[in-house]
Amino acid sequence: MGSILSKMLKIIALSLFTATMILVILYFILLNFFIYEEVNKVRLCTKAIFSVKYSEMKDTYTPFSSIIKIYKKNTNIDFKLFSLFKNPELKNNGFFKKIKNKKEIYKINSNYITYYKPIVMKNECLKCHGYEKHKIFSCGGIKSSNKIRGFKKGDVVGYIEAKAPFKRSFMKFNLTFLISFFLLFLALIATLCGFYKFTNNLKRDITLFLKFFDEKVSKGIYEKLNITMSFIEFQKLKVSINKAVNSIKYYKNEMIKRYYFSPVTNLPNRIKLMEDMKKTDKNALAILNINKFRKVNDYFSQEMGNLIIQEVAKRLKKLINNKIYHINIDEFAVLLDEYECFENCLYIKKIIKELEKPYIVNKNEINLFFRAGIGSKKEKDVFTVADIAVEYAKRKKVKCLCYCEIKDLAQSFEKNQKTLNILEKAMREDRIIPYFQPIVDNKTQKIVKYESLIRMIDENGKVYSPGEFLDVAKSVNIYKNLTLIVFEKTLNLFKERKEEVSLNLSLEDFEDDNIKEKIYKLIKNFPEPERITIELLENEDIASDSYILSYLQKLKNYGVKIFIDDFGSGYSNFSYLFKFQIDGLKIDGSLIKNILKDKKSQMIVQTMVEFAKKGNMVTVAEYVENREIFEFIKKLGVDYSQGYYFSAPKPLI
Repeated sequence: MGSILSKMLKIIALSLFTATMILVILYFILLNFFIYEEVNKVRLCTKAIFSVKYSEMKDTYTPFSSIIKIYKKNTNIDFKLFSLFKNPELKNNGFFKKIKNKKEIYKINSNYITYYKPIVMKNECLKCHGYEKHKIFSCGGIKSSNKIRGFKKGDVVGYIEAKAPFKRSFMKFNLTFLISFFLLFLALIATLCGFYKFTNNLKRDITLFLKFFDEKVSKGIYEKLNITMSFIEFQKLKVSINKAVNSIKYYKNEMIKRYYFSPVTNLPNRIKLMEDMKKTDKNALAILNINKFRKVNDYFSQEMGNLIIQEVAKRLKKLINNKIYHINIDEFAVLLDEYECFENCLYIKKIIKELEKPYIVNKNEINLFFRAGIGSKKEKDVFTVADIAVEYAKRKKVKCLCYCEIKDLAQSFEKNQKTLNILEKAMREDRIIPYFQPIVDNKTQKIVKYESLIRMIDENGKVYSPGEFLDVAKSVNIYKNLTLIVFEKTLNLFKERKEEVSLNLSLEDFEDDNIKEKIYKLIKNFPEPERITIELLENEDIASDSYILSYLQKLKNYGVKIFIDDFGSGYSNFSYLFKFQIDGLKIDGSLIKNILKDKKSQMIVQTMVEFAKKGNMVTVAEYVENREIFEFIKKLGVDYSQGYYFSAPKPLI
């Protein structure tokens, strides 16, 4: 695969060779035409001699030699006559015999063209040369006596040699051809010069294109090619290339923008943050999370949520001089200088204070709440530790938390991993069991019900309470399996008993349709479903889910009772108690613990009891630790009690 220039040179060489061959062939063709013309001239003169002779024979006798002399004198042709009449021995001459067989012969050398024409007997000739006896005959008024010849019509009686000079004409021909060849050669030189200039311009334009692609485009530099081209076609190609370069440049910028920037806020995204953290001299990272932002999308639509996020981004740009990143739909990150933890946290708290001011979006006033975590590059992974700090800030319900403030975090990770290993092994070896704590009727002080409470036993026989392993179970999504184990073991045990039993269900349990269906079948197949109570952890997500309401109604159709567990601990939306047709309330233990000393707790519990009675619901007090608490809540009208005053949770025998 050669270059264009080398291919063009090959074409030129081939063209020159072809032109040379054509000129050589043309020379010989023209030479033949030239010779033909020269021979033809001699031939015509010779024919003219014969024509004159034969016409003279009709009327008068003119010797051939006289006619030849006349033509020889008036032309530059030397004519000679050779006949049998004068040279009978000619008859045996080989050249004569050759002429007899041919109509004409010509020879060419460098100086002459020699033409030979046979003399053939015609009717006019027979007057003198065709008689068979000797007689006196008159030919042209001259009496002559000839011998008998004995020739007949068509016999060859001799030949004429016409010798014309050829050298001068041949030289003129060659000179003419050489001049023509020279002129053609000059034209070819001019053409080659033009072609050379053309190839140079072509090479220049191609080189410019190659250089442009090699030094610019191949290195990701998308600039216009501004040099004027030598050819219109290349000029058009340059315009097309510039259009393509502009398109590539545009799409490259778009791809970079999509890869490195958030489509909602146009702020750098998480990928860009990771790259910048490797290059920047900033040594701390703050992550700001919008608390429960998902609910904004649920209530107002994702489009509205995007508008709110855009407003947050605008406010951040005004508040912060440092580089801001939009790393998740509800999270922003800020690179900070390495100051003391207290100083960075104080700075971020000021930012949060401004960010939590109301936003007006589409004439709606929106209030947002933020949590922030700060990590330092002193840690191995600053992003991870900042993210962990955010989660701890949410748990501790503080605005900002530094990773360095979470002193027991490493120990917590190790402990969680150890707990998970014990939990998984306990599940494999069937060491997840229910413990039961009695619920006592305050009037009769007799046990009327048991609450089933999960326990884990390790291989050494140590008993773990739910608070030691349930959070770990939830984090790895095996909590629902524990719920199912407790339900199966508890209901199998209480099939043979007469007491009622309470079991707990949480929001996580309702998120798995498979678990819900299995629990439903267990309750459906229980001999007396009316002895079963389901305790729901008070939660606004449960309260707002119509699907959960439908599921609970299916259970109530079998006689199952529905209680609200830890009532008064948080949400306390009284309206949904009637929506779910709640049968009872378990008053949160934090209220019962302090009821003897805390007037507010007394007032809240008393209000709950009165409300429950009006709603035809029973009340159960948790964490009844001593007789004093028991007597006090009994006076307030609480129906049932549960706590260590009566019994700690333990296996049923």
